[in-house]
Amino acid sequence: MITQKELREKWGIDAGQLSRMVKRGMPLTSESDAQRWRLANQKRVSKSQIARTPSPTSSEPLKDSDAESYKSKTSLGRLNRAKQAEVVAYSLVATAANNQNPVAMRAAVQGWGEAKKRVAEAEMEHARFEEVTRVLVRMDEVREVFGKWLGAIRNLMDAMPSSLATRANPSDPECAKRAIQEGVDQIFVTIQKADGAFK
Repeated sequence: MITQKELREKWGIDAGQLSRMVKRGMPLTSESDAQRWRLANQKRVSKSQIARTPSPTSSEPLKDSDAESYKSKTSLGRLNRAKQAEVVAYSLVATAANNQNPVAMRAAVQGWGEAKKRVAEAEMEHARFEEVTRVLVRMDEVREVFGKWLGAIRNLMDAMPSSLATRANPSDPECAKRAIQEGVDQIFVTIQKADGAFK
């Protein structure tokens, strides 16, 4: 035997709905008997029924920092909520599969698809927000800035042997120029080995 309370907790449905199922003839001899009756007599699964299906992730308590980020009205808060909803939607697919309920499975898969779309939209919105607020900078902008400043440094270093040779060794500026040029060349070789800059 299994009690209505036990079934409510296992299936995540309200007392009134379960009571109506029992009145319609659902046996309470065991959970498997009740489940077989439910599958045989279930014509349609409403969205509210699916939403009440328990999931392993939705019952886990959130950390304080996580809870705050979910409440946030920012694009990051919306992204976090969308990601959590996608996880819950997927757990509903798993629950429907475990219960071998094709009607619930169809609705759960559709809900999961919608949740994935919402995640993609929230990711795009958050990326645009970070770009506008300069939290993130586009790669072409980074290249432009680095090219501008590193190019100027490259020009200064290229001119260094000629501009410093006389001051470094007034009696033999050519010797000083060669020595400075060797030092500059070593710097360029080291940088190019590291990440290809100054090419």
